[in-house]
Amino acid sequence: MKRWILNLLLSFVFWLFPFSFHASYALDEGSSALRTGIEQYRQENYEEAVELLGKAREREPRSSVAAFFLGMACKQLPDYEKAAVSLQDAVTLSPPVREAYLELADVLYRLSRLEDAKKWIRAAEAQAIAPARLAFLKGLILTRENSNQEAVSAFERSKQLDPTLAQAADFQSAVCYIKENKLEKAKERLKATVLRDPASDLAGFARQYVDMVEQRLYLERPVRLTVGIFGGYDTNLVSRPVDAAIAGDITDEESATLNTSARLDFVPRLQGPWLFNAQYAFASNINQKHSHSHNSMANSVSLSPGYNFGRFVVSLTAGYTNVLLRTDPDPNPQANSDPGYKHYLDYFTAGPAVRFLVNSNHILEVFAGYDKKDYFNQKVDNDEGIRDAVGPRAYLSWIWLFAGNGFFNLKYDFNRDDAEGDWWENEGHRLSANLSVPLLSAELSERFGPLSLQIAGSAFFQQYRHDQPYLVSVGSVFQEKYAKRRDETYTGSAGLAWEFWKHASLVVQYSHTHCNANMPANEYRKDVYMGGFEFRF
Repeated sequence: MKRWILNLLLSFVFWLFPFSFHASYALDEGSSALRTGIEQYRQENYEEAVELLGKAREREPRSSVAAFFLGMACKQLPDYEKAAVSLQDAVTLSPPVREAYLELADVLYRLSRLEDAKKWIRAAEAQAIAPARLAFLKGLILTRENSNQEAVSAFERSKQLDPTLAQAADFQSAVCYIKENKLEKAKERLKATVLRDPASDLAGFARQYVDMVEQRLYLERPVRLTVGIFGGYDTNLVSRPVDAAIAGDITDEESATLNTSARLDFVPRLQGPWLFNAQYAFASNINQKHSHSHNSMANSVSLSPGYNFGRFVVSLTAGYTNVLLRTDPDPNPQANSDPGYKHYLDYFTAGPAVRFLVNSNHILEVFAGYDKKDYFNQKVDNDEGIRDAVGPRAYLSWIWLFAGNGFFNLKYDFNRDDAEGDWWENEGHRLSANLSVPLLSAELSERFGPLSLQIAGSAFFQQYRHDQPYLVSVGSVFQEKYAKRRDETYTGSAGLAWEFWKHASLVVQYSHTHCNANMPANEYRKDVYMGGFEFRF
């Protein structure tokens, strides 16, 4: 909900009190312009009132009453800057207008001059002016300063002093609890807001907030399970080289695939600034063809404690992934070889990350860490082909949130593998972009479920450090050459995601991969068509 709508509504609810006491200052004395200006103000003709009361101030510059009513008329236009000037005169001229203290503090609050507002609140407290309204205004200021617990106490005091403020006070207390991420308490206060006057505008706002809080309670539930089942078709499962001569007898590169995944997240709602996230993930890839060499299973565990400093969050991420591959470690397996799943990879990663909230729609994140990769059952003929590696990894990410559920993510990744085998030492640079655009209006999304267009693209540049042998075909002859390997891998995808149920989405996607390489054996093209379901519990 837009902040200005909320402020407008709350201001209307809070300041909707009769100003009949104003007239007592002016009916017995004052110029005709002052009396007429006050009458225009009471009739809510604020522009006419400002003109008449301005003339009254010119004739009676020492009149605190004229200053007060001119300030009130300017406030209603609204022209808060001019209102603040006149209302300050109303409390500094003699005799001061008592009601002007609180009105001045309110105007200064609206101008975000919080320290000045608190000064005049203290002056009003000393004179015991409208203590209930005063407590409510203190709560608003404390809310703006993110002193949410103190703000709730102020709102509680305001409704104890004046029960007519109870509905607005409960609503504002709920807003404070939302900011503190105490969603159950926020939900209780919002329901109380509705029950106090179900037909009021404020109750309507509260109902919308209840829906929002319930959605957040679901999205931020401590334990979350996500299961994915996707079938697809890969036009080049084995990365068959573009050069037919180099590809040789590599055939049947096309294959149907089945990808399944499960992810269990534990994200407790901790009180205070501390954060924690733990995750277990499982992924399986089963193929119709080449199942004895390309089927795989992976299990991952990650932990990420963090601390919220307000505008930015610092966290430490540590993860471990174990990959099993259905493979035969023999470089030249027998034709009837039927290998099972074997230990293929242990991958460790750790490092700190900082996420910075630029504003409500833009987020920056930076990570710098260290990776360790241990390979098992490798098909190697010499030490240069050993892939075990360690090295740094870092990324810089920008996220732009728009149109409700839409987002755009631009990310740069860097990694370096210092491998045991010279042929695998390399440095990588990846630039990727992801875009998700809602295709339905809020009304249609509510009726049929959100539908979004998802587009992604990446470019990955790898530069290897040492010369290695490779083959090129010259006519019908193969020649061996040496060079430093260079790969440029471009990937693009487009798809649709339809959340047809709160707990499930239907996803379809097409992706294309194009790898350019200076070594013909590493240059390939592939298209992948995928479709399936994602379930969330």
